[in-house]
Amino acid sequence: MRKGFIVLTCVLAICCLALPALAGSYPEKPIQVIVPYKPGGGSDVSARIVAEHLKKYLPQPVVVTNISGSAGGMGAMAAMKSRPDGYTVFWEHPTMTMTPLVRKTKYSWKSFDPVCMVASAPMCLIVPKDSPWKTSQEAFAAIKAAPGKYRFPMAMAGVSQFVYLYIQDATGIEPLAIPTTGDKNRILSLLGGNGDITCVTFSAALPYAKSGDLRILGIVSDARSPFAPDVPTLKEQGVDAAYDFLYTAWLPKGSPKEAAETLKAAFQKVLGDQDCLSALAEQCIVPNYKDTPETIAIWEAQSRLNEEVAKRHNLLIQE
Repeated sequence: MRKGFIVLTCVLAICCLALPALAGSYPEKPIQVIVPYKPGGGSDVSARIVAEHLKKYLPQPVVVTNISGSAGGMGAMAAMKSRPDGYTVFWEHPTMTMTPLVRKTKYSWKSFDPVCMVASAPMCLIVPKDSPWKTSQEAFAAIKAAPGKYRFPMAMAGVSQFVYLYIQDATGIEPLAIPTTGDKNRILSLLGGNGDITCVTFSAALPYAKSGDLRILGIVSDARSPFAPDVPTLKEQGVDAAYDFLYTAWLPKGSPKEAAETLKAAFQKVLGDQDCLSALAEQCIVPNYKDTPETIAIWEAQSRLNEEVAKRHNLLIQE
């Protein structure tokens, strides 16, 4: 009798170990958020603001780690190879739908499980303060009239190159492409006289626009920024080009569903937190929660658009 009881106890113990963790047990240790870019950029800032306020709604801290390099590829690989236990979150925007199209990578956005979209920030078109162009129409007319003369700094295989291609398709401009990296470097190119026009995140350009060192010609988004309601979009100026940094939380493929659900609930709560919203507003970042199905639909649409653009410009990597 005793022997049978011991055997039954062992079987039950093994079965309990095989079951997934019960709802409410996650998280039991700190959660790491991998940002695939250097500190100080929009991705890093947005992730750190959200992570700081998530601590109010999760029983464990959320720690941001920057793993930069290869247009987000180094961080993507690190996140993809992480243990799928819910304790590694990947914080990325739709660059992940661009780079794998034009470079050989071992990942794509479908290598991850989406949790939700959290926030967004637009791009903007800028020129230096001494530029003769006061509107995007003036700029595009001048550039189109003199192919190869005017310089457009951009990060190859990244957002700024694809946004440039959106604009090129809509306007027919053919400036001189100047390879560079990051918003800061593109802004410095213009300030140093090494560029004539470029696109950067609105939040990166705003301090220079306020100081008078740069001029914003238009918001590269479907809607005006709430932080610059007087600045028109390119679409309002007749140019069908738009892009927003859609800051999205991902988990490694196969992560527990309870982890994703717990994180989604926490993100929803933090986007109702006035302190968090104020901190995001200071960086011109707009809260923009989308649940998992909505997030997938948005990323699929962005992916299709970018593939069409890459095909049209013969940029698709050959398998």
